[in-house]
Amino acid sequence: MAGLFGDLFGTVLDAVLLVGLPLLYLVSSYLALSLPARWIFGREPVTLMGVGLLLGSLVVGFIGLARTLQQMPPVAPVSPRFARAMFALSWVLALLLTVADLAG
Repeated sequence: MAGLFGDLFGTVLDAVLLVGLPLLYLVSSYLALSLPARWIFGREPVTLMGVGLLLGSLVVGFIGLARTLQQMPPVAPVSPRFARAMFALSWVLALLLTVADLAG
């Protein structure tokens, strides 16, 4: 029974990571750029919740960067080269979205 529960938990965790990590990397890259830009340009006041979001997004971004630099295998069933390219593109997209947000 314990083995079945362990296998089920492992499968659910793998599925959550497979779907969640790419989205988490994308959201964290946007927040890491957008929040400080909003504070600098006076679009939004600095709050404790905002600082917490910024710190959390920086932690997730550094984890992704560390995984990329160590050439760890991606969580998703894709090639490592594709995963690194998507990670870099998420930061480029976050920069474009931040600029668009500040321009609007």
